[in-house]
Amino acid sequence: MRHIYLIARREYLSYVATIGFWVSLAMIPIFLLLGMALPALMDRASGIKNFTVIDPDGRYERAIEQSFIADRAEHILEFIDALILVEGETEVLLAAKTAAEENRSEAEIRSILGTERSIALATKRESFNKVPPPASTIEALRPFLLEEQTIDTVRGPEPLHAAVFIYPDVDGIVQIEYWSANISERRLQNKIRQAVRDQMQKDEFSRSGVELSLVEEISNLKPVIISLSPEKAADDAAVTAEDRMPFIISIVFAFVLWSVVFSVANMLLTSVIEEKSNKIIDSLLSAAPLRSILMGKLLGVAMVSFTLLAGWVLAGLISTIAAGSVLDTGGAGKIASIVAAAGDPWLIIPFFGYFIFGYLMFGSIFLALGSLCETLQEAQTLMSPMIFLMMVPMFALGFAMQDPESPVLAVLSWIPLFTPYIMMARLPTDPPMIEIIGTTFVMVATTAIVLLGAGKVFQAGAMHQAGADYFKNMASKLLPKKQKKK
Repeated sequence: MRHIYLIARREYLSYVATIGFWVSLAMIPIFLLLGMALPALMDRASGIKNFTVIDPDGRYERAIEQSFIADRAEHILEFIDALILVEGETEVLLAAKTAAEENRSEAEIRSILGTERSIALATKRESFNKVPPPASTIEALRPFLLEEQTIDTVRGPEPLHAAVFIYPDVDGIVQIEYWSANISERRLQNKIRQAVRDQMQKDEFSRSGVELSLVEEISNLKPVIISLSPEKAADDAAVTAEDRMPFIISIVFAFVLWSVVFSVANMLLTSVIEEKSNKIIDSLLSAAPLRSILMGKLLGVAMVSFTLLAGWVLAGLISTIAAGSVLDTGGAGKIASIVAAAGDPWLIIPFFGYFIFGYLMFGSIFLALGSLCETLQEAQTLMSPMIFLMMVPMFALGFAMQDPESPVLAVLSWIPLFTPYIMMARLPTDPPMIEIIGTTFVMVATTAIVLLGAGKVFQAGAMHQAGADYFKNMASKLLPKKQKKK
């Protein structure tokens, strides 16, 4: 037992005692925060793009303005719905939602929401701003589009992003000339085309004798979808974000489980190869039994994986808190719902159980493969099949995001190498108890067999009795030999 402890401590300290390990661990919250905040920060940093419309008729210009007003109203309503999701249906938020649905002014809605929420709403600004044309011809507008001249806005002098000329044809065809130095930006183009197309359709209905009010009434028809769960009481059967959170957390847990197992298993592989090539393994064999070396390495790297998990959990909490406080109000409520779902014992306990068996299976396999190789180049030929095997649950997890109750996932759950990750993702769907018990039993039995077989392979490799062609030689012994013709 002492040998196992000493070797486990040596393996653990060989990783965590390095500066690079802690630097890489400390970088995780930074990358997570950037991943969550960067899109919004980039959008804010890009500034508001000003555009102008030259429409002799004026009808299409008004249609474009109404399109942007409608988009802003929809954004405000989505913002209020998000606040209701976090804070609940308070009297203030319900009043603000009613005002938004009645298309009242944004100033009135802000006065209902209050100062703090209004500041958060102000951050959800539009990307485009329509301004009066500083000139009526493209030649006069060209200096503005090339940023040689600026236009006056409420924020001060700013460049002109685009100029739109609309030319109605006598046959009902409308031509739009879109002038902009930024030829890759197409969002504004698409919004203007959609607004003009809607107005063209209304005009055609009007010419056909159909009342515009009837057209608008029909165009605004849309179903209201309410997601309900039969497992909840009839008066409170609506599916909320808190109800969906366990499914999201289980998928995240499965991805984390896969990432940790793959990372630490690769550590075992490279560690054994380095020790074997530097003859360190020979010194270990002279000081401790081979089984103690095998178990000590598995235990030491397992402690490294727990350190990684603790670091990732802390990094995730820090990143979530920081992103919630920077990007939106109500961040504390969102964090509370995430932490509550992630702290569910019915997910935490299986996570660590699946981690232990998944790690033991793949860790012992990679440890055995490493003992057969002298260099990393030799290991690549043996690692390729294992990498392909480990990629299967990754693809399956992507599918589980759309349909966690798929029969394909149920079948994959019975394959022991995939069980930890697939079952982790399926747990919130309440799979039959026979599947949970059955897959767990098969996984445990397979882990025991893999550990036994890996121990024999590790012994042969560590004692320099086998090399990278070990499995090839075994296959040749098992396959019947062809008789030579006389």
